Amino acid sequence: MAGDVLGHFVPYHKLAVLVAVITTVVFSIAFSHSIVFEAKTSVIDLDQTRWSAGLIEKVNASPYVSIVEVLHTPAEVRSMVRNDRSQAVLYIPKGAEEHVTKGDRQVHLGLYLDDSNSAQNGELTSRITSIVNELGAETAIGRGDGVSSLGANSEETRAMIAPLALGTRSITDPTSQSTTGTTANFLIFFSTMYQGLCALMLVGRLKVEHRWGSAVLPAGLAAFLTRAVPYAFVYMAVVMAALAVLVTFGQMRFAGNPALFALALFLTGLANVWVAVLLSWNAQNPGDGAGKMIFLVPPGFILGGMTFALTSPHEFVQWAAWGIPLSWFFKFWRDQGLRGVTVSDDLALLGAMLVYLAALALLVGMLFWRAQAKRRIEVEEAWRDLAAVKRPGERQEERPEESPDERPEPVKAEAPAR
Repeated sequence: MAGDVLGHFVPYHKLAVLVAVITTVVFSIAFSHSIVFEAKTSVIDLDQTRWSAGLIEKVNASPYVSIVEVLHTPAEVRSMVRNDRSQAVLYIPKGAEEHVTKGDRQVHLGLYLDDSNSAQNGELTSRITSIVNELGAETAIGRGDGVSSLGANSEETRAMIAPLALGTRSITDPTSQSTTGTTANFLIFFSTMYQGLCALMLVGRLKVEHRWGSAVLPAGLAAFLTRAVPYAFVYMAVVMAALAVLVTFGQMRFAGNPALFALALFLTGLANVWVAVLLSWNAQNPGDGAGKMIFLVPPGFILGGMTFALTSPHEFVQWAAWGIPLSWFFKFWRDQGLRGVTVSDDLALLGAMLVYLAALALLVGMLFWRAQAKRRIEVEEAWRDLAAVKRPGERQEERPEESPDERPEPVKAEAPAR
């Protein structure tokens, strides 16, 4: 009985081959480079001069940087990196060209890094720093007196030797707390993994308990989809409670809207259960469904931007990541938990997730309606077979009732002779 309920998992030798093939083949195709090329960068140019335009053009000419937006007015850097629009914001102060030309003051440029994914910032920081240093050296050498004559004070001397300086700052985690990155990522990962594991065994458990055909299919699609609500609610409550403890005791900084973040958690829980149902639809027992875990949560952890840079995979892989529930939640986590963007800035992402949930519900509905039709045909065939089978007493031929005229007359016994 226990074997029927639990089923059996994939044998180890098959699982080992499967993992090796996925690791070597799939990820070799999915990831293009070990570093980030064309890192999306925004610019706040308050100088608005030919010199600042030349600096922007030089930065954009680098194969490692791609300028996607240039603003000439002060702006909130958090809003400029929302929804992963940019990885960094380069700040050029007003009067930069004047101070560089005169050499009376060192110009400090600012580079604000979106450290919600630390893996994407190393090469970007290195390249922009190199470009700024190179431009500063060209400016110093290009002066008439070069750097042979020092300025009248330390500020002018520093401006003569190094006209430009680049300062970097993290947008979301200036103090580099481990709980903001590592602890939160693993909390979300393991919570999603165990919820997904229970959801993957849902269809197989209902079939083993003989409730699939007798209770689930007759109840309808809406009743089946709402089975994901308790899973999603518990998932939301547990993750919110754990994060609340960290925030309360000062171990984590949460800058977003708690209500919107809780809603995103709940919707992610629904999506995770429905995708698990799609993956385990043909499972005949809980063990068969649990074996699909490798396709549910780990891809979202890898492609969701928590371990690798978002632009490391090929573009078609980045689009495919939108089909993984955990990838959606990591986007909300970076916007609400780390960047603290406003609710209005995340309405587009929330609307896109509702469309994603509607698509998942439609896919589950198509499988459910097909299963209902198949079950209906099976029941009709069973009733026809039952009607064709007669009871044993009904198989005997019934003799026609004899009329009184056809009955033979009784034979009279003759009297014995004396």
